[in-house]
Amino acid sequence: MGDFYHDNDPYYAFFYPPKNQYFNEKGKSLQKQFLKAPLEYGRITSRFSRRRFHPILKVWRAHKGTDYAAPKGTEIISTANGTVSEMGYTKGNGKYIKITHNSIYKTQYLHLWKFKKNLRKGSKVEQGQVIGYVGKTGLANGYHVCYRFWENGIQINHLMKKFPNIKSIPKNDSIPFSSIVKNLRSKLKKI
Repeated sequence: MGDFYHDNDPYYAFFYPPKNQYFNEKGKSLQKQFLKAPLEYGRITSRFSRRRFHPILKVWRAHKGTDYAAPKGTEIISTANGTVSEMGYTKGNGKYIKITHNSIYKTQYLHLWKFKKNLRKGSKVEQGQVIGYVGKTGLANGYHVCYRFWENGIQINHLMKKFPNIKSIPKNDSIPFSSIVKNLRSKLKKI
């Protein structure tokens, strides 16, 4: 369990082992549906834009992704649970992976140096799982991953999207979870 205060109001996070995640005292998940970035990065080198000067092609065109610079070999992670729907190589994308998360959302990771060993089309992946490593394959002039995001088949700027938290504690877990919360809050008061 963890807690912190904001404007003198307490906020609590209770770990629930059966779900392997944290929830607030009312059983709402504290985990977002999607992570904001597919890696630990130093900086964004190019943002989602309808008009960007391409550094290799030397033309103005849309850039429908966000480029995260990182050293060669930096681990790239899936930003949400899903299934690998595509992986391969194209001249522009280099080595890439596309993940289908549900009927609404898909993500894609471009310019990889290499894929995670044993990852295949159809593989199930979890949020935070390593899927590949930063490279500069395809039309790339520096080590980075271009992260692309689809909503209902349209590429969007994921940094402008507010994602909901993952689902709350299921009803059949509410009694065991309530017991954990009560026990932990009692211990916290004694400290």
